[in-house]
Amino acid sequence: MYLALLAALLAAGTDGSAPAHAGRKRPGKPPMAGVLNINRASEAELRLLPGIGKKRAQVIIERRDKRPFTSLDELARMKGMRGVVKRLKQHLAVSGDTTLHPAALDPPPAKAIEPGATSKSAAVAPPEGGLEGSRSKAGAVPPL
Repeated sequence: MYLALLAALLAAGTDGSAPAHAGRKRPGKPPMAGVLNINRASEAELRLLPGIGKKRAQVIIERRDKRPFTSLDELARMKGMRGVVKRLKQHLAVSGDTTLHPAALDPPPAKAIEPGATSKSAAVAPPEGGLEGSRSKAGAVPPL
């Protein structure tokens, strides 16, 4: 009896289609825009890329300190990096400046403001009679 109950609980508690850690999903990194020079990037900059954590960033830095990368293929030949390089190829470079930044933080294009033009919110005049009567009298302190 106890064995049947235990077997029923185990069968009900596990669904063979999902792993046990499926409910604990880590939040992903934001999408990135721009290019990262792997020969000059700091560990923090390398870690901005999805698929590159602390350990991979340290390994990349150790390798490039011995001899700078001359191509992305050299990076891809490192253990465990082929898929990452293939996925991030558009964001990686071995020369030039680093321009990598989160894509979600791109400012919207600025609107041109014509001289002399004002919006209603920018040109608000005080009410007639000034601001004296604009506040409620409840709880007001009488003048001395």
